[in-house]
Amino acid sequence: MRKVHVITQKEAVAEEKLKGCTAAVIDVLLATSTIAFLLENNYEPIYAVRDRDQAIKLSKCQSESHILLGETKGESIHGFQYPDPCLIQLNDDKQAAIICSTNGTIAIEKASKANVLFISSLVNGHLIAERIHLQEDDSSIVLVCSGNDDRFSMEDFIGAGQIVEHLTRKGSYNLSDSSKMAREAYRHAHKTSFRDLYECETAHLLKRFNFTGSVEFVLQHHEAVDVVPLYRDGKIVNDHQKITTKRR
Repeated sequence: MRKVHVITQKEAVAEEKLKGCTAAVIDVLLATSTIAFLLENNYEPIYAVRDRDQAIKLSKCQSESHILLGETKGESIHGFQYPDPCLIQLNDDKQAAIICSTNGTIAIEKASKANVLFISSLVNGHLIAERIHLQEDDSSIVLVCSGNDDRFSMEDFIGAGQIVEHLTRKGSYNLSDSSKMAREAYRHAHKTSFRDLYECETAHLLKRFNFTGSVEFVLQHHEAVDVVPLYRDGKIVNDHQKITTKRR
């Protein structure tokens, strides 16, 4: 029986221990939600980097057309689009994107040694769970909450619980204590229409920087974005396939 564990913030990730595991990184507000919307709107591949300096360095090396998105501790970066899914518009021609953030993209970097690494949010977590369930191996599953600048993040824990909930609906899994608690948090949040997330720390931070519609936008798209972001060879691509075969 496959094990499922939730790491409550990126600072607790033991990178070497992720080797051989299947992992998913969650940063509901905002990085992983923004990545999902970028893929949905024809931005691919996506490069997730640690900070502004790495983003600029990578941008200078890119020959393909791309956009820059980023924030640091919630503040905008000059010359970068703010990584808010509300601001993502459909791109007629496929274009790459480079994104940096305080939490989500650093979590992706810390989880990059996993054998398989997905990018998840409340907008697409049901599909991530489906893909993990359909895997043919017995690898341990590690769900990495990005957290909020070295602190616990309510929305990411709930996002991890979403994956646990969908996994356990599909089959039997060996859940750690953190996975059980995350699942209960998701069940409660879903039952109450995620009302507590409107008052979480990150929601207040976004309001302080005048990004008042972000939380509502993400929650309105709960399980409505049809993408499976997969980190592969330093790039994030949409690996969504409509699979009907059930894992036995």
